Amino acid sequence: ENMLKFAYGGSTDRIGDLLIQHPTAVTALLHNLFGSKRTRQLETRLKCARLVALAVTASERRAAAGASSIEGEETGEVAESSSSEDVLSQVILKGSQLCEQIENMVSFTVLDNVENDTVGSSVGRQLCAMCIKHSVVAQGVLTWAKELSSKSDFVTLVSYPTISPCILSLARLICRHHPLTRTAVLDIALVFMGHSNREISHRKMQSIKEQCLRLMLWLTTQGLSLAVISAVQNKLETGNSGSSEMDSALVRYFFTGILEIVRPPLSLAFVRALGGLMMKKPFADALQSKHFEDSKRGQIIRLIDLFEAATTGKVQKIVSWEEDESLLTMLKSMYCASKN
Repeated sequence: ENMLKFAYGGSTDRIGDLLIQHPTAVTALLHNLFGSKRTRQLETRLKCARLVALAVTASERRAAAGASSIEGEETGEVAESSSSEDVLSQVILKGSQLCEQIENMVSFTVLDNVENDTVGSSVGRQLCAMCIKHSVVAQGVLTWAKELSSKSDFVTLVSYPTISPCILSLARLICRHHPLTRTAVLDIALVFMGHSNREISHRKMQSIKEQCLRLMLWLTTQGLSLAVISAVQNKLETGNSGSSEMDSALVRYFFTGILEIVRPPLSLAFVRALGGLMMKKPFADALQSKHFEDSKRGQIIRLIDLFEAATTGKVQKIVSWEEDESLLTMLKSMYCASKN
């Protein structure tokens, strides 16, 4: 309250600069706006939105000043933000209100070619436009999505089968436009992977989890391959026998996607991570099952050949470990027995 009074009575630069020095404060403000325990009072929410807007504009000023310094230029535009603080605070508040509206809907539209968030547009269209244009709203929406999907009763909602694909599509849209959100989007995908409800048809639950895996595969191509592989391995290790989080069909679905996207050259870190995953019993059982297409078995052999090429080059031999050779030997024994 005192900070806001100062903001209206003097320079706002000091407040924004103070906030960006304490990122946890900005995160807390976003939780107050978008989280499951968000502030209900409109006046208080508007104050929170204004403080977040001050932090955003301060960050923009600092980035502009840094760019100007690097280029050796001095202009009078450095102190100006691309967004008015008042306008941005209203946008942030509106974004949090749209999330509230979506909670009472069974589905919403997700579009990637939205140019503006006109009032006459649908709720989904407006939210997509805000997420594309304003990274702070995108971050708030991801906070909302993770907290909503993490609730124990979320999977029991009547709207769960229809709202879940929309939320996952929105998360994918956000990380396409804002690369720094990709780790948060992976976390959301993993939350959905853990959902289970026997009242919903197996086919529908599989469809939602396959959408999660497609999102994770896309993230794999965007620099998160090691994080994705580690997450899948964790699912296999921590799940109980017969776990609904990732059954054999989902393992095969995921690995089929991996075979489609992996291209040389491969790093040693990637070889160790994916090779180690392929050695896990649930993974090996799924890939050696009769349900796995024969054509894919040939692709596995070619993948292992790529592994070998990544560990036997002149440069690679310098940094490879004895364990790498052992891993290759075991992979060949397990998957290439029919090669000879």
